Amino acid sequence: MIETKLKLILAFMVLLATVVMPAFGQQTAAEWLEKGNAFVMLSMYDEAIQAYDQAISIDPQDAYAWSNKGEALRALGRYDEAIQAYDQAISIDPQYAYAWSNKGEALRALGKYDEAINACDQAISINPQDAFAWTIKGNALYDLGKYDEAINAYDQAISIDPQYAYAWSNKGTALGHLGKYDEAIKACDQAISIDPQNAYAWYNKGTVLGILGKYDEAIKPFDQAISIDPQFAEAWYNKGTALGRLGKYDEAIKACDQAISIDPQLAETWTIKGIALYDLGKYDEAIQAYDQAISINPQIAEAWYNKGVALTALGKYDEAIKACDQAISINPQDAFAWTIKGIALYDLGKYDEAIQAYDQANRINPQFAEAWYNKGVALTALGKYDEAIKACDQAISINPQFAEAWYNKGVVLKALGKYDEAIKAFESGYQH
Repeated sequence: MIETKLKLILAFMVLLATVVMPAFGQQTAAEWLEKGNAFVMLSMYDEAIQAYDQAISIDPQDAYAWSNKGEALRALGRYDEAIQAYDQAISIDPQYAYAWSNKGEALRALGKYDEAINACDQAISINPQDAFAWTIKGNALYDLGKYDEAINAYDQAISIDPQYAYAWSNKGTALGHLGKYDEAIKACDQAISIDPQNAYAWYNKGTVLGILGKYDEAIKPFDQAISIDPQFAEAWYNKGTALGRLGKYDEAIKACDQAISIDPQLAETWTIKGIALYDLGKYDEAIQAYDQAISINPQIAEAWYNKGVALTALGKYDEAIKACDQAISINPQDAFAWTIKGIALYDLGKYDEAIQAYDQANRINPQFAEAWYNKGVALTALGKYDEAIKACDQAISINPQFAEAWYNKGVVLKALGKYDEAIKAFESGYQH
């Protein structure tokens, strides 16, 4: 924090020297460049670009001015223009490793991951000790789902600079995707110990804790991330997710609303808000939230099938099936969407079709207890009691605490006249 304040003071001093105090004669390219750098330090990116343009107009062969202009453009999200600026810098100085690595970062932001990796490789070939280039390469590999390769790149960055918090934090994210949760938390903690003001490291730690089902513990890192960066929308909505999992639905909605106020185009936030509204029994409002998510991103399967859940709760079964079909068309391997479709079909009395949907869910995920249980309910409705018991037993073997599965098994056993066994099943259900 002290270092940051000193940098800001220096930036103000530069601007005072170049703006407030009268200048004797025309400013040089170097002075405009210094002025642009000061504006960047103050996050005044438009002003920085104007200053860099002045420097470039005086000295068009200043690769540093072109590269820094690219940085300011990238900070504004103007990635195509940033790449053009980096290319100008590289054409002037093909050995300018920093321009190559920053070009890689801009290409990554545009989803051009292979090109980003190529740009980073150029930077690394020029300067193998460029920890930033290794980290950006790791980020692009991560975006391609190549988590092991990403970790190797982050490890290269860390071997060059063990105090590089950014590489440690991103390594934690990649480890989390590989299911190496303990290692992921250690990597995030390493980043935090180096830079306690690294909001992203706190956020990553919270995300991993959430995956582990440690929702109470997850909220604390999210709060840390938010205290560092109150505009961190993803931290707000993930906090909302954790609160929802803890049954704190009103608080979850408030957290989601904070995220939405920061970034209304974050479809995931609307989905999480919808789930919390559904859990409060506010089905119409939940559907409105899901529709917002879908309007932002029509390919968000989670919003479609959760809309199906809410429509089912309202008795709008045909609409629910259509919503689930949308989810399935996006992701045919979504066992949950198939199960919700099955429930809607069951509620329409289409038991055979419901069973087909549950079977699809079970093929995708044989450990999905809810699909087995609901299949058992549909088989019971068809009077196929032996098969129903087998389905309930599958659900119970996956989740022995599944009270509804025990209860349905008891109902079937009672229908078969196996009263003693039925009583045992009911008792097991009550215990859970």
